[in-house]
Amino acid sequence: MSVTIPSNDGELNEYDLTKSATTDPRIHYVNGIQTDGRGHARTAALLSLLTERPIWGVYNKTSGMLMDLGQCALDYIQNAGARASKSKLTPDRNISYQDIPALVDKVVKGSFVWNKATVALFKSLMLNIRSRQMIVAHSQGNLLTSNALFVVERVLGSQALSNIRVYSLASPSPGWPLGIRVTNGGGGRQENAYMNDLVALLRPHNLAAKVGVKRFQNAGDFRRLEGAGPVGLKPHEIEANIALNFLQSIRNDLGMPGEIPDDLLADSIATIDAMIP
Repeated sequence: MSVTIPSNDGELNEYDLTKSATTDPRIHYVNGIQTDGRGHARTAALLSLLTERPIWGVYNKTSGMLMDLGQCALDYIQNAGARASKSKLTPDRNISYQDIPALVDKVVKGSFVWNKATVALFKSLMLNIRSRQMIVAHSQGNLLTSNALFVVERVLGSQALSNIRVYSLASPSPGWPLGIRVTNGGGGRQENAYMNDLVALLRPHNLAAKVGVKRFQNAGDFRRLEGAGPVGLKPHEIEANIALNFLQSIRNDLGMPGEIPDDLLADSIATIDAMIP
């Protein structure tokens, strides 16, 4: 079985290793910083095995450490100010399905330059807005996801996020749309991070949790990665974060059996290693 290795920033590909007939909900994966096309494809394919469903990978292309850090800084600034910024767009809660593609083009052309992966995710979410959708975001992928959701909310209103659920892995994002919260009728978001992950601590809520103030945190998994020191980048790796309770959570939300075989993750990684060395 061939697996697509993306090469273009914002490239959207389907990864369906189990050939499942179940396509609801539509699941997106958005990768983080310093991820080449092979690394993106490996994780998207792994998620397909673990969820037994197709995964739509939105490729956030790496341009080298310095360029990636610069893009992250811009994404972070955009994200931090998103809730306070004002938009000239009037939310259209009654837009017809056939008018959405034209609206997407209008929004993209009328906005400042985004990360291309943010644009790709925004388009995919909007074109499937009537369906249930999930997003698995790692690292910088959370900044892109949150920025895309903020625009969806401004265009269609908070109720447009009612069918969208986010799983944040090692997120540095300082802000998320209020409409994503389950308490506001949204699909909700679950945060999973190691408390000795340097990047995840850029999110103020994670930093607060590290010092013992956990009341602002989403229900999720916030343990330490043993043997990785007080703080560093080892706990930021994608496979380590998948091993958090994220895997149990997404499988439960998909209506899959509650018991996860002890060797499921290891066996799935071995399968991917054989397919994508």
